Amino acid sequence: MGGLFGDDDKDKEDKDKEDKDKKDKDKEDKKKRGVDASGNPVDWQNSASWVSFVKSLFVYFLLTMIFGLFGSNFIYLTTRGSELDSILPTNELFYSAFKYKTQKKGASNVVDCHETSTGTFSVLENNFPYNLITVKGKPTKEQLKEMSFIEKLTNWFAKCVAGCFKSNRGFLKWWLDSFSPDGPMGNHVFQMYFAAPFTVIMGGIYSLFTGWFSACGAAISADLKITILGGFFLYSWVLFGGLAGLIFLRLMGTLLFYPMSQNWKEVANIMACNVKPLVILFGFFVCGSAYDTLDPTIAGIMGIVYLILVAHTVWKYFSNKLS
Repeated sequence: MGGLFGDDDKDKEDKDKEDKDKKDKDKEDKKKRGVDASGNPVDWQNSASWVSFVKSLFVYFLLTMIFGLFGSNFIYLTTRGSELDSILPTNELFYSAFKYKTQKKGASNVVDCHETSTGTFSVLENNFPYNLITVKGKPTKEQLKEMSFIEKLTNWFAKCVAGCFKSNRGFLKWWLDSFSPDGPMGNHVFQMYFAAPFTVIMGGIYSLFTGWFSACGAAISADLKITILGGFFLYSWVLFGGLAGLIFLRLMGTLLFYPMSQNWKEVANIMACNVKPLVILFGFFVCGSAYDTLDPTIAGIMGIVYLILVAHTVWKYFSNKLS
C-alpha cells in the first residue's frame, strides 16, 4: 500500500512540474508577443510589442491592396455597359458552330472564302461543345427517329452546356448592370466596400446551386428521356455537378482576374481613384492592430486621430458635393 501511495505522490509531482513548465512557457510566449500574463498590452516602450505591430501592418497592407484590387475589378465590370454582351455572351449566335475564314492564293472569287476546319482537332476548334448541337430548338419526333443514340446524347450534352452557361451569364450580367454608374448603386466606395465582397462570397455559393439547377433545366428541355436515363446511369448527375463546379470557377475568374488580364492599366487607374477609401480601410486595420499589440494609451491616441481624420475626409467630401 505504501508503495502504491508513493507512486501517486510521484505522479502528482510530475503533473505539478508539467503544469509549471506549461505556465512558464505561456508566460514567455506572451512576453514575446508584447502582452502580460492577463493578455493586456505591456508598456509602450516594449520592443516586442512594436515588432508585432509592424508585422501586422505589413499583413494588413497586403490585405488592403488585395481588397482594393478585387474591388477595382468589380467596378471595371460594372462600367462596361454594352461591352458586357461580348464579355458574357447570351445571344443565340454565340452558341453555334463557327465557320473559319481561310486565305487562299488564286483568283478573287476564291480568296477570303469560308471553309470548315478539317484538322484532327476540328471538333474542339470549331466552338466546342456548341458545334455538337445538331438540332436547333426542340427536336420533332421525325428528327429523333433519324438520330442514333450517340447523336441524341451529344446533342443533349451540347444543349445542356449551352443552356447552363447562357442562363448563368445572363444572371451575372443582370446583376452587374444593377450597379450602373448612372444608377443609385453606382458609387465606387459602395461597390468596393460592400457590393464586391458580397458578390464574391454569396455569388460563389449561389453559383453552385444555379449551375446545377440550370444544367438540369437545360437537360430536361433538350431531351427528357436522355435526362431520365442519365439519372439511372449516373451520367446526368456527373454532368450537372461538373457544370456547377465549372460555373463557380468561371464566376471567380470573371470577378477576380478577368478585368486585370484584359486591361490592367484601367483597373490600376480605378484603384488609384479610390485610394482614399483604401487608406481609411488601412487606418481601421492599423487601429485594430494597435489595440491588440500596443499600450492602451498609445492605441487610444491612434484611434482618436483616426476618427478625426475620417470625419474630416467625410465632411470635406459632402461639402464639395453640396457647394
